[in-house]
Amino acid sequence: MKLKLGKPQIKGDKVIWIVYLVLSVLSLIFVFSSMGKVVYHTNGDITRMFIKQVGIIVGGIALTYFVHHFKYTTYKRFKNTGYGFSLFLLSITLLIGGLFGKAANRWLELPIIGQLQPSEIVKYILIVYVAAELSELKSKIKDKVEFWKLVGKIVLVCGLIVLENFSTAFIIFLACFLLLFIGGARFKYLLLIVSFGLLVVLGFAGADALGIEIGRNFTWVNRVESFLNNDPNEANQYNYAIMAIATGGTMGVGIGNTVMARFLSESHNDFIFSVILEQGGIFICILILLAYFILFYRCLLVSREAKGLFGAYAAAGISFVIIIQALINMIVATGLSPITGQTLPFLSYGGTSFLISSFAIGIILNISAESKKAIEEEQHPTTDVVEKNSEIDNTNNNEI
Repeated sequence: MKLKLGKPQIKGDKVIWIVYLVLSVLSLIFVFSSMGKVVYHTNGDITRMFIKQVGIIVGGIALTYFVHHFKYTTYKRFKNTGYGFSLFLLSITLLIGGLFGKAANRWLELPIIGQLQPSEIVKYILIVYVAAELSELKSKIKDKVEFWKLVGKIVLVCGLIVLENFSTAFIIFLACFLLLFIGGARFKYLLLIVSFGLLVVLGFAGADALGIEIGRNFTWVNRVESFLNNDPNEANQYNYAIMAIATGGTMGVGIGNTVMARFLSESHNDFIFSVILEQGGIFICILILLAYFILFYRCLLVSREAKGLFGAYAAAGISFVIIIQALINMIVATGLSPITGQTLPFLSYGGTSFLISSFAIGIILNISAESKKAIEEEQHPTTDVVEKNSEIDNTNNNEI
């Protein structure tokens, strides 16, 4: 990898760059206008929190720039190391939660860095691992033994996450499931996975009915029941989110004029989309939805044009994670689903999610850059290639 000093070298799909940067700038605007509640309840300093968010955004963009110059095929060589690290990180997180009695331990407290959410890191490591495995297996993924061996490794990682974070485990598993599908796995095996998944959900629900606590199953069932039996006159997050949307209407109340952000918990994070709708209305909602679908579409184009199966699967898998997470956040924020606690990629307040997602975007941009480089070399051979071909021709002529 060579980084030349001087003029920045922006490579890869320009549309992905634009959408990513636009969402990052919008994050600063909407996070600042929606963090009043958390500042009030924590006696925090809104200026300090905003400066921290600016630092995270700048750091994330810098990280994307660095990563998009780093050849993506390098990650394939460290797939086993990454997988092992994921198991270690998740196990340590659960162990610390058990030792210190944390009810919902998803975070690690680290010196200087502060809070770190391991599942945010692991989800992209697992996607890269599955992409690498599929690229090596190729048609062997249809083999019963090879297929279930890979599925077992996916289930192991998701199993360590699901106890404390069902929605994140669901996003990761669904993205991996889609990769298995496009990788050519047999339909009957995929159908068995769906059946197994339904049994797991029913198992958690049954355990709750019997009073058996498994992870956070009591919390999950309570959230579903609250959603299904919601009282529209009750002061709760569902109703606050709906009120925010209703208040915004078509054009919104204007940036900084939010009222519902004072009542919504995590208004700057999990429910930031509700606040965005209140301030910008349906108009800004359509624009943001369009931005995510454009990002998803361009990532799929990168996947299709990638030179090699690993790049194709990695780009597709990363795009699946981003769009699934975004859609889940929007569905929850508009009161159409039980609360899950998922952030809105590139828009919500927070460090781990934005930085890791920026890293993932950098990988896609490098896949795009490498593909374009390969195409250009095919269309316009370099001097070395031309000289090499000339030498081969001369050798053939001399032999004749």
